[in-house]
Order: sequence, then structure tokens, then C-alpha cells
Amino acid sequence: MKHSRRKRIKRICVAQINYNSSNIEDHVQRIKGIIDDHKNYDLIVFPELILHGHPSFEKPEGFLYRKMKVIYSSISQNIYAFIRQKGAKVIIGELKRRADKYYNLATYIEGSKIQSYTKCHVHWTENFVPGRRLRVFKSSWGKIGINICFDAAFPEVWRVLYLQGPKVIVNISAVPGQFPIEYMWLRMAGAAINNQVFVIYANRAGKAFSGNSAIFNPRGERIISAGKKEEILRVDIDLEEVERWRREEPIFKNRRPLLYREITKRPVKKR
Repeated sequence: MKHSRRKRIKRICVAQINYNSSNIEDHVQRIKGIIDDHKNYDLIVFPELILHGHPSFEKPEGFLYRKMKVIYSSISQNIYAFIRQKGAKVIIGELKRRADKYYNLATYIEGSKIQSYTKCHVHWTENFVPGRRLRVFKSSWGKIGINICFDAAFPEVWRVLYLQGPKVIVNISAVPGQFPIEYMWLRMAGAAINNQVFVIYANRAGKAFSGNSAIFNPRGERIISAGKKEEILRVDIDLEEVERWRREEPIFKNRRPLLYREITKRPVKKR
């Protein structure tokens, strides 16, 4: 019985930190330190673009893109190797360059497996190439849904991820400080209760960002949260809560997908 409980209890770490462009080497070492301290956790989550920085906050605009060509090409591989060495399980936000195109990624590293999701809903203030499919990560303890920042505004994203079978869905973000955190928490709580999953929200801290990372249970209740400043969240979640709530409120066997076909149609343009 105790072994069964240990198997379903997962230790989660959310690293609500900011990017330090003034000293890249120190920043990478800090990330490594957090990973080393929590290497025995079942999941360590870092915010959006935490590995390389966000181009919108590099001055002059586009400076980050130029740095990618010169000094950033090896940072990802360095972090991947460190995570493998420590035997950790990590989701981290990073920037990838292919030719002159840039992609906003969430990458999951566990052992020799590296899986990445490309942000599909690119905010109108960003210049990334949008991804073309939603996906879940396969971990040693189950499937993990993933989306990035603005993706969270689209309920369809959460439902498509749910239908692929995860009990946990992660949103990594770099939400600016002027966007009300109450809205983000409402989105996360709604995604949790409507899809009966745990939702992990990992946002960046710092004066430009709103912080307030949080974790919500399958009933949409916020079980832990951070403030606006840098902070490390640590919590255990019981995956059996997902199954208990689904038995009590059996939503999905009562779905009628044929009624929902309109949702896949593009809106008619007004003349």
C-alpha cells in the first residue's frame, strides 16, 4: 500500500526566476544549481525562454537574435548534458534558431530523451515562427501536457492536450507585469477543472513580469502559489486525485463531439 502511494505521489518544483543577461555564465550556473538541488524531484519546471532570454526585453530590439548566432549555440547542449548527468527531469523554456528563423520552445529532458514543443499561438508582439501541432511529453511516470504563455488563452489547446491522456498539464510563461495575474489564475483554474487535471503554471519573476506561479488541482483549486519576486515552489501532488474526481464527476464519457464541429471552422469574414 505504501509503495502504491509513493508511486502516485509526485514531487514538483517550479523555479520562478528571471533571466540575467548581464552575466550569462552565472545565469546558467544558477539554473544548474536549482536542478542539482532538486534532482530527485519528479519534475522541475522553469519559465518561458528562461535559458536564453526574451527578445522583447533585449535592447536594442533584436539584440538577442544576434547573440544567438555568436555565443548561445552551445548553452542548450550544455544544460541537456548536465540534466542527464544528474538524472533529473526538467522542462525548460528556450529559444531555437534555424537559419534566420526563431522558435519559442518548451523542452523536456529526461535521460537520453529530449522532447520539444514549439509555441503555437505566438503573441502579436512577438516574431517567432509558430508551431504546427500540440503535443504531450512522455515521461517515466506518465504523460505531461505542455503549452506556452499565450497558448493558455485558447480553451481548445487544453482540451486537445487532455484527450492525449496526461494527468498533468504545464504552462510555462513570461507574462508581463501589467497583465492582471487574476486573469491568468482564472485561466489556469478553469483549465484544471474543465479538463480534470493538475495544472502547473510557471511564470517569470522580475520587474517586467508578474510572477505568481501556481499549481491547481483537478477541481480548479489553487494549492500553492508564489508572489511577484523570485521564488522556488515545492509541492507533492497525488495523481489519484485526478481519478477520484473523474469518478465523482464523469464529464468525458458524456461528451458529444459531433456537436462541437463548428469549433474547427474559421469565422466568416465580414464584407
